[in-house]
Amino acid sequence: MSKIYERENQLIIRFPPEIAEKIRESFANNQQLPMTIEPKIGKGLEFEVSIKSLKYQDKGVLVDLPTITESYKSKDFINLYKSNDISQMIWVGKTSNTRQCGDKVVCDSGLTPPTYDIRKDFHRKQPQIDIGEIQRVEKELHIIQSEFMKQQEEEENGSDDGKKGKKRYNKF
Repeated sequence: MSKIYERENQLIIRFPPEIAEKIRESFANNQQLPMTIEPKIGKGLEFEVSIKSLKYQDKGVLVDLPTITESYKSKDFINLYKSNDISQMIWVGKTSNTRQCGDKVVCDSGLTPPTYDIRKDFHRKQPQIDIGEIQRVEKELHIIQSEFMKQQEEEENGSDDGKKGKKRYNKF
């Protein structure tokens, strides 16, 4: 019996650049990479990551991303549908641009160049605006606008060629 509501698991793993290049080459040559990801007991968010064919083994840390990344799939290579939201990744090797926040490790930058240091930009302090000053400027603008309207009405009433009570409008 097939599962109608089959759940799909997706994750992002960031490797050091030299290992990532070897992994890309292996995928380009359609080679299988037997990879194991095992959590370290008692360490919480740490993993032991090993790739047997590349003889690579290193520590990985589960990191919270500053943004939610949507992943999409296609069955016919034309139409896409959203398959998952990803908000964490495993960072293998030396972690940079991360910090400890309570019991979590938080990454300050997203996955793409436009999201570099996005957490810092998102949480920057907004300038404090004095409400009294805003009200004072609004009153001044209202006074200026009412004086302009009075002046415009006087000009329209003064140039009606002796016909009082009728306003003349310019046609465009």
